[in-house]
Amino acid sequence: MDKLRPATRAVAAQIARSISATTVVGLGSGSTVAAVLEELAPLALEKNGSLLGVPTSTQIETVATRSGIKLLPFSGSVDFVIDGADQVDAKLNLIKGGGGALLREKVVMGGAKKVAIVADERKFSNLLCENGVKVPVEVFTMARESVKVKLSRLGGVPEDRALPKGYPYFTENGNVILDTAFEPIEDPEALERDVKNIPGVAEVGIFTMKPITVYRLGNDGSFDEL
Repeated sequence: MDKLRPATRAVAAQIARSISATTVVGLGSGSTVAAVLEELAPLALEKNGSLLGVPTSTQIETVATRSGIKLLPFSGSVDFVIDGADQVDAKLNLIKGGGGALLREKVVMGGAKKVAIVADERKFSNLLCENGVKVPVEVFTMARESVKVKLSRLGGVPEDRALPKGYPYFTENGNVILDTAFEPIEDPEALERDVKNIPGVAEVGIFTMKPITVYRLGNDGSFDEL
């Protein structure tokens, strides 16, 4: 992230210009969002005196608190979402959920007036699931085995997410995650719908909602707005 810090700082400065004292910001999770908030918070606090945020995980709640952001519960909508992505395709569809917060991230993003995704240039590809990137699927624990069967019928190869010592990984919602390999995805909207329709699936880490703005961070300190 150090090489990307100049680009992150520039994106934060641009985002800060569109945030007022009453703007409620949905805070996605992960290291990229944390870096953006560390740059954004001082700018927003200097400009407006406060920054209001709705966190999607304990991880980002900790970062936000440390940065002086006032935290609010999710009330059904937010003005603006800042989030990251594990992969972005040529049509700005996303894979998210590497940090396990996909359900809360999609709920908050679905209630946002504007969405900004910030991602390292290495996260971009022509199609989702290229280069071995997997789709996280959050599943109720009792449905884990039946969901695996149905994911396989959709062409997926699911595997249980585990902690480093082999213990099962549980989300903050008490669910498990099946990291699922697919062939490069030609129709993300259809696959998102089909996976979400499997009984026992709480959420799928394919994000096709539009419109969104994607900021592509370059190692040379520049960024592109897509």
